[in-house]
Amino acid sequence: MFKKIFLAFIITFGMGFPVFASDMESIHYKNLKDGTKIAFVNGSWTTKIKKKTTPFYTKKISDGSGSYSEFYNREGVFVFSTGCQYEFILSGKLYGYSNYDLKFYEFTFKDDILEQRTLNQEEVHDLFPEYRIVKISDFAASTNSLKIKKRHKRFKVIILNDTDRFFYNYAYATNNAKFKTYPLKGFLCITKKGMIQFSHFGDNSKEFPWFILLVR
Repeated sequence: MFKKIFLAFIITFGMGFPVFASDMESIHYKNLKDGTKIAFVNGSWTTKIKKKTTPFYTKKISDGSGSYSEFYNREGVFVFSTGCQYEFILSGKLYGYSNYDLKFYEFTFKDDILEQRTLNQEEVHDLFPEYRIVKISDFAASTNSLKIKKRHKRFKVIILNDTDRFFYNYAYATNNAKFKTYPLKGFLCITKKGMIQFSHFGDNSKEFPWFILLVR
């Protein structure tokens, strides 16, 4: 019954409301730009290529609607992909974020093979302490909803996926909450209380459940 009420409410009020985009520079770790060269030297990642003989990898954005980062060697041969839309280097570590996983990863390079490790909630909080972390598992199983209290005028939230769900083609809609997302799906900046829906074309099924964030 609760889900049916939500469905009627969202169809009536929510689906026509836009999500506002902002430049990636609003997030303090700048995304590695298309064409950036990176190298893995002595166990650390760097954008400072000092020797002509140092192997480096150039970032290129893949074609198509599901764009992600690919990296090519000096000869222009594909070497690896992060599967992410956002990467940054911090203290010699390469981090990436996937819009479709809603997860953060750390990448290392061993024997010409890229190794990936998923960051946990504490690690994400250390990187983005100004954001409230909301996990997918925090949403109620019966209604897929979660109530949170708006703490600041510009309340920043990261929705972090701690499940095996995939969020390709998921998007936001709202009836009365004012917020914006960056080019990263899981990052929200909320300035007004209300309801925010995160769904796969408004669907709410076993395969594609929606998630309702109630900001009070």
